[in-house]
Amino acid sequence: MMRFEKILKDNQLKVTPQRMAILKEIEKIGHTSIEEIYDNIKETYPSISLATIYKNLASMQEAGIIDEVRLPNQKQHYELIKEPHVHLVCEKCGSIVDVPMNDSLKGLRESYEKSTNFKVKTASVAFVGLCSFCQN
Repeated sequence: MMRFEKILKDNQLKVTPQRMAILKEIEKIGHTSIEEIYDNIKETYPSISLATIYKNLASMQEAGIIDEVRLPNQKQHYELIKEPHVHLVCEKCGSIVDVPMNDSLKGLRESYEKSTNFKVKTASVAFVGLCSFCQN
């Protein structure tokens, strides 16, 4: 909990119970939608609105605390900022697994930057298929 307070303060954001609850929920689930966040914290904060969650997610995303995860055929998800990684997405159960980005993907990014003189700010890579559980 103290870690989130420090992260918010370091990014010039006010520490509020709603922001703390949102960050704890994202940390607990890993990849979560706005609706999941809302459903899971409205019992503790019955007066919280969906608009409040949207605004807080936007400000924390702008501050570089959380990241929006864009996945094929799914609603927006959010996760805490972490090292560059790839998402493995199960098309059957919807599970999302983070896998560290390997050197060949890092090299691909660098190659595109060099050949196009385009500075890549962020990259999102998702491999869609079936997890080991759904394959059985």
